[in-house]
Amino acid sequence: MANSENQVIEIIPTLLVGDNSFDAATIPFCTLCIEVDERRIRFCIVRDENMECIWLEDYSFETVLTPGEIFEKLKKIFTGHLLWSSNDWKNVRISINSHAFSLIPNVIFDKDSVADYLKFALGSPVPADDKILFHEVPLVHAYNVFSIPVIWYEWMVNHFNSSNITFYHLTSPLIIGALVSHAEHQEIRIVSVYFEKEYFTVVVSESQQLILCNRFRFSQTQELAYILLFTLSQLNFLPEEMKVMCYGEIGSSSDAYTELSRFFPNLQIGSGPSTLKYSTHCGDIPGHRYFGLFNTYLVSS
Repeated sequence: MANSENQVIEIIPTLLVGDNSFDAATIPFCTLCIEVDERRIRFCIVRDENMECIWLEDYSFETVLTPGEIFEKLKKIFTGHLLWSSNDWKNVRISINSHAFSLIPNVIFDKDSVADYLKFALGSPVPADDKILFHEVPLVHAYNVFSIPVIWYEWMVNHFNSSNITFYHLTSPLIIGALVSHAEHQEIRIVSVYFEKEYFTVVVSESQQLILCNRFRFSQTQELAYILLFTLSQLNFLPEEMKVMCYGEIGSSSDAYTELSRFFPNLQIGSGPSTLKYSTHCGDIPGHRYFGLFNTYLVSS
């Protein structure tokens, strides 16, 4: 566990690990990755020279927070942490984990239609207090269209106005991570499942090509298994044909893992991206839990 003398703790992190040699002089040579959703705020620092993760902080909250409540916690964390408050990061990459996203193939993408894409995905217009963003997803020849609360966006852009800042939807690092991981396994078809509390994201790949990406809500483990089995049946894939990699809020002794093991004989807990290096202090972090955060660095690397 690392402690920073530059931190005034108002919100206690769930996890804080890092290299004590990291200081303000290192910031211009590093990328700050941030993951934000309605239940958590996470940060990691990657030293660009050797693509090494040297710091991680995780703030998780028991209840679902409103965008305004998350915004207030963001401000407290940043203003209480002098290192995070620097404008001098080489890059800042922010992944937003929200329900509003849509993957659009490059050949049909029209930037003037982004609001319509999200309206179709949500079943209703994008709220007026959200800003619509989009970015190209390498490897899959598609754009990811998503929305972010305007108050988050404007504050982050102003806060890091001297850094190269990029916004992603969390599904983009999950897709890139799944496809890169697929190349490391001798499997034709892989299902990568990223677990959160009450939600999971499924990325199906075949021969290292994206077949499907979708996010589902569930309340019971039996429902989780049913949704996953039904999704694969719609693709004409059999459970025994699939290698299933589990990431996020799951462990080998969890109820969700036990339930899925009844149907998927080739089931395992994944790991953090092997493309990154990890400092001694960060080496013991359960990489599968921070799969999305770590791959936020790799989307554009």
